[in-house]
Amino acid sequence: MYIVQIASECAPVIKAGGLGDVVYGLSRELETRGNTVEIILPKYDCMRYDHIWGLHDAYRDLWVPWYGAAVHCSVYCGWVHGQLCFFIEPHDNDNFFNRGCYYGCSDDNMRFAFFSKAALEFLLQSNKRPDVIHCHDWQTGLVPVMLFEMYKHHGMANQRVCYTIHNFKHQGIGGVQTLWATGLNREAYYFQYDRLQDNFNPFALNFMKGGIAYSNFVTTVSPHHAWEACFTDIGYGLGHTLHVFQDKFRGVLNGIDYNVWNPEIDRYIPHHFNQENLEGKAENKKALRDRSSSVTKTSPSSATSVA
Repeated sequence: MYIVQIASECAPVIKAGGLGDVVYGLSRELETRGNTVEIILPKYDCMRYDHIWGLHDAYRDLWVPWYGAAVHCSVYCGWVHGQLCFFIEPHDNDNFFNRGCYYGCSDDNMRFAFFSKAALEFLLQSNKRPDVIHCHDWQTGLVPVMLFEMYKHHGMANQRVCYTIHNFKHQGIGGVQTLWATGLNREAYYFQYDRLQDNFNPFALNFMKGGIAYSNFVTTVSPHHAWEACFTDIGYGLGHTLHVFQDKFRGVLNGIDYNVWNPEIDRYIPHHFNQENLEGKAENKKALRDRSSSVTKTSPSSATSVA
């Protein structure tokens, strides 16, 4: 299969948490199993450019419809530890991804609404037609919405979307301006409980809820976490929505990358160990304690001042 990942992170070039690890590790595993995988990311000014090989122009004149006009973007291509990645850079006064940070801006909802729109526009204009578009967390929750409501009418009717939720706490809240910016427009249509209307705030759109409602399949990080999201506070108010779409919601247990998280070869620990010989684990614990003790003793705050 041909799979395109659309995400706000991919370790190690863009990593704020576990999302980046999953996007990179899953992409590599899917390729190992014979699939073709590409990753679409924002081109942040603060990402780790030293982890990108062969960065070059891939699509210079991407025009993304936005607020009834269009924003000029460039798309760059490079390899992140063997994974083919495309980075979208808009050229406008909003400087969506030239903020010195990945998240935490007051307009994050608009930043990632634009990224979602730009990713789909790039697929459309470059004639990429993946079998599966795999989206992650609230930042790309509008991708399946726009694919179903807009882009399927422009030659992208055969693409299917898998939407993975890594963190239910952050759901992406927007207002009517999001609709007008992206071209979805129909306020009364989307502000309905079975579409994008937030479950508790009738005047807000919920990006994550849109991703759940419009995608073909929804996953989270484990079967138990899926149960928690449906029946406990872990779902942060989306329990009813997940119940409505329970036929397409499953928990898929996250794995780990043994090339990174492997105590037999980890270059960041002083003593290697494995399941047959755990002595190195105790030695690492002792080394960590010794290092912590040494730092405490030499810290200026712990030194006795002399008058």
